[in-house]
Amino acid sequence: MKFKLLVLALFLSNLTHSQTEKDSLLQKDIVSLVEEMEFMYGYDQTLREYTLYKTFDKSETNRIENLRDSLKTEEISSRQFESDAMKKLIWEKYINPKDAEHTKRMIEITKKYGFPRLNRIRKYYKKDFIDPEFNPLVIFVHSPKEYWKELKELILNEYKQELISQCQYGYLLWHFTGRKSLQPMLDNGYEMVTENGKTRLKSTCD
Repeated sequence: MKFKLLVLALFLSNLTHSQTEKDSLLQKDIVSLVEEMEFMYGYDQTLREYTLYKTFDKSETNRIENLRDSLKTEEISSRQFESDAMKKLIWEKYINPKDAEHTKRMIEITKKYGFPRLNRIRKYYKKDFIDPEFNPLVIFVHSPKEYWKELKELILNEYKQELISQCQYGYLLWHFTGRKSLQPMLDNGYEMVTENGKTRLKSTCD
C-alpha cells in the first residue's frame, strides 16, 4: 500500500511540475502565440464567412448576422455564388488545406504549452483580442478527419490535466466523432432542457 501511495505521489508531483513548466512557457511566449492564433482564427472565420456573404467587410458580415432570421436567410440567398465552381475552389484551395495546416500547428502548441484555453491566455495576455469572439478551440473544431484519432487522445490528456474543461472536452469529442450523436456532449457537462417550448442543449460548466 505504501508503495502504491509513493507511486501516486510521484505521478502527481511530475504532473504538477509538467503543468507549471507549460504555464511558464506559455507566459514567456504569450504575445507571439496569441498573435499567431488570432491570425489562424481570423483566416478560418473570414474565409468561411466569404463563402456565405461574398465579402471580406467585417462590418457588413456583422450587419447581416444581426438581422432577424427571415431577413438573414433572404440576404444570404441573394449573395449565393452563381458559379458552384467558385465556392468549390475556395474550399479546396484556401480553406481545407489551411484547416490541416492550422490543426497541425495547434497540436504542436498544445503539446508544448498545454491547451491554450481562454482563461489560461487571459492570465498572461493583457491586451484586448483583435476579434472579441476569438477562441483557439474553434481552430480544432474545424480539424480534418485524418487528425481526429490523434486529437481524441490529445484532448483526453488535456482534460485529465484540467487544461480543458469538461464541457470543452465533450464539445470537441462530439466533433472528433463525426457529430453523429450528441452523447459525447451529454456525457460531458451538457444536458437537454426545454425552455419556451423549445428543447436545446445547455452547458452545465462555469
